[in-house]
Amino acid sequence: MRESTRGRSSGRRPYSRRPYSRRPSGRRTPARRRRGRGRGCVTAVFIIAVTALVIYGGFRLYGMIDDRLAAWGNEIMQRQYPVKYESIVEKYADKYDMDKYLIYAVIRTESKFDQYAVSDAGAYGLMQIQEETASDCAKKLDMRVDLPDDLYQPDINIHIGTYYLSWLLERYDGNISVAVAAYNGGIGNVDEWLKSAEYSDGKGGLKNIPFAQTAGYVEGVNSSYGKYKELYSNK
Repeated sequence: MRESTRGRSSGRRPYSRRPYSRRPSGRRTPARRRRGRGRGCVTAVFIIAVTALVIYGGFRLYGMIDDRLAAWGNEIMQRQYPVKYESIVEKYADKYDMDKYLIYAVIRTESKFDQYAVSDAGAYGLMQIQEETASDCAKKLDMRVDLPDDLYQPDINIHIGTYYLSWLLERYDGNISVAVAAYNGGIGNVDEWLKSAEYSDGKGGLKNIPFAQTAGYVEGVNSSYGKYKELYSNK
């Protein structure tokens, strides 16, 4: 006959269900995530700021280098197109209502600012004036000159040369190219060219100059004139 097992312990612990709990996922808690995001934002802002400073500094440096190169370029050009005898040039430019830069252009083209220059054609000094032209101008200006020696004197040479160039500009209605052509090639030649349909443009100018030397001279003066205005007119 089996004994009743009621009320006896079986030796095993009774089964009990544990309350459900989620295993840790290994992720940061929300608080830690917020702190991580804050550090990331600070780092990003720092990187952006440093990048902006580098870019700004690069532009500043580029601008400084560009300005320095431009200044060097101007210095080089000013050596090629110098301003010499400034007080004399300005004095006679004002007296005869001339653009001083045109006078500089003529001096540069004629003599390269060599006051003792003498041409094969017998022209003297800075503006390369021939004795006959100098004598005629000196009479009109009531000047007493010892030719050709006085043409080596910058004041006398620039005075006579500027007066003569201003007279040519008035004769040819302010046309610089025609006046410069006459200064180099002679009034008689230019007057003949202006009468010729082959050389005249019909408007008081020359579309063609038959003397290669005079054509090159006119081109040289005009080019130098433009450079002088470009380099110095804003100063």
